[in-house]
Amino acid sequence: MATYGDSPRGDVLQDLLEESPAPRARMSAAAETALMCGLGAVLTATFSILFGVSLVFAVLAVLAGLIGLVSTHRADVAGSALNVLGLFLGLLTLAAVGVRYLGIDTAIGDPLVPWLTEQLHHWNTKLPQPR
Repeated sequence: MATYGDSPRGDVLQDLLEESPAPRARMSAAAETALMCGLGAVLTATFSILFGVSLVFAVLAVLAGLIGLVSTHRADVAGSALNVLGLFLGLLTLAAVGVRYLGIDTAIGDPLVPWLTEQLHHWNTKLPQPR
């Protein structure tokens, strides 16, 4: 009679999973880099003081996205959705920065700077100060 938590056949399920013919996929580092740089580019593009930073992030996102398109084409490499999203965010940021240099104001985050400064100061006073 089997007891709770005890397998009558030992590690049969584990043996079955180890012998599975399914390939082990790994995540593409280029896809992860493209997504992180794309997110950084989009978040910094809304502030006029950070346009240079967003431009660097956007270029890195596009370059990593192009590398990721090649690397995620193989069957054992995952991350094509992350790659496409990072590439899209990088291209979107490049378009926003380009429009900014044409003279159209895309810095929608600048009015939030005083509020963000006030919030950071408020929450920093709640933290214990170093001695």
